[in-house]
Amino acid sequence: MAQPQKDLPSEYPGVVKLPQWEQGWQKAKDAGKDPQFHVQGVHEMLSKHLDQLTAGRSGLKFLFPLCGKAVDMKWLADQGHTIVGVEGVDDAVRQFFQESAIEPTVTDAPEVKGKLYQGLDGRISIYVCDYFNFTSQIQGQFDAIWDRGAFVAINEEDQEKYIKMMKTLLKPDGRCLMEIMQYDPSLFAGPPHNIPEEALKKLLEPDYGMTFVDTMDQAQGIGKLLNLPRLKTVYFLIMASS
Repeated sequence: MAQPQKDLPSEYPGVVKLPQWEQGWQKAKDAGKDPQFHVQGVHEMLSKHLDQLTAGRSGLKFLFPLCGKAVDMKWLADQGHTIVGVEGVDDAVRQFFQESAIEPTVTDAPEVKGKLYQGLDGRISIYVCDYFNFTSQIQGQFDAIWDRGAFVAINEEDQEKYIKMMKTLLKPDGRCLMEIMQYDPSLFAGPPHNIPEEALKKLLEPDYGMTFVDTMDQAQGIGKLLNLPRLKTVYFLIMASS
């Protein structure tokens, strides 16, 4: 079995908790690098399929679960969308605002037992907290969710809870573009976790459905980092069933 990523120490195979994610960010920072899972530019799949995610609408309210320092947030905000991110690692959020040349305001957010960073006149808000402390009572519901690396990162025992929460966060006509990973789980326990399509479908049904959007061969990317001979990312558009 492949070993966990070197910048993501694991308590035991397949389980990583917040202190380990914080250690991973710190180790990458100390080495003068970005975490292995960070995408340097705007994500290819988001830019390619943005019209499907937005249904051609403008001025939408986007949620970025476990957002890290994704540059996609500023890219969408610059197009007139409102962004809400949720991230467990405080330093990841500080790096986002620093690298985006945005001076944020920082306030306590007792409603999520964390902090709230805001910039661009409130068009970007990022909560630093346990993701499961963030509910629809905090910021209402969302038009769109870009789940790039969030669902695959959470521990398997929390996947059902995560999907139930996603359903409460989406507006009735909202859409989620979700990335999942597929590889031989006997070779690597995760995270990122292998997600069988049928398992995701079962979690979504009966009130939500998923439509295949795209796929990318990652054997020479993250697959190589994880010593996995075959790995692909698959993208689905998730919406409420008609």
